[in-house]
Amino acid sequence: MWQQQTLQHSPQAREALEANLRGEQSPFDVSLTGLKIGVHNWSHGLETKSGRYLSPENANKAFIAKMTDYADPNRPSGELDVVVIMVTAANIEQFIAQMENVMILLPEPAFKQAYDYAKAHQKLAETKMVKTPQIASPAFGQENDITPQSGRDLQGIMRGSLVANVASGDPFAVIDELIQQKARRQAENKQKIERILHTSAQVYAFQDRGVLDVIALNLQKNVPSANNVFTATVCFIGKDLSNLRGMLNGNRS
Repeated sequence: MWQQQTLQHSPQAREALEANLRGEQSPFDVSLTGLKIGVHNWSHGLETKSGRYLSPENANKAFIAKMTDYADPNRPSGELDVVVIMVTAANIEQFIAQMENVMILLPEPAFKQAYDYAKAHQKLAETKMVKTPQIASPAFGQENDITPQSGRDLQGIMRGSLVANVASGDPFAVIDELIQQKARRQAENKQKIERILHTSAQVYAFQDRGVLDVIALNLQKNVPSANNVFTATVCFIGKDLSNLRGMLNGNRS
């Protein structure tokens, strides 16, 4: 079932980073394995005289079509973990504002493309809803590393900090360099980390576990309002997406 949630890196991410900067090995891992597909107005909305429009319901139809596409050789099977993150709004200004924070946390190609198109069409007037066209995409690819870019950044900086600590023999000197901005790259990394860890975004999220046929049915429950005609959404599919689930406030104890 769809729920409105706050998307944000967990407190465990901050604790792990601080420990890492002290030279302590951290067990924290944000990597994900699986596949992902994305849709947005400018990939799945029919063009009108004033722009392209896509409701959450029609965005869902694109995912449902792929989840039940048995002819696709890359269609995942068996017990699966599915998380869908959706940004949707009734007007383009609100959509752009929401997308700005989402892209810091999940800079997915579908989100970035939707944001760029929305900015280019910001002055277009809102018009009536259009039906999602019958198209072949999105398509499943091979199972791969689907770790969000923000997670990759965190892990890369953690690895770099550990190497620096070992090389210097003094982890406190590395922290001091970060604070004093003696090393430009480390200072930039710290700024990037602070931005990632302190950013939050309001999104709609769908979470389920099971076979795709059943998940496709559940995807239609409590769908966000059809009045929201600007929509961008990414569907993550894997065996274990607990790291992504941990970014949603409703999953934290």
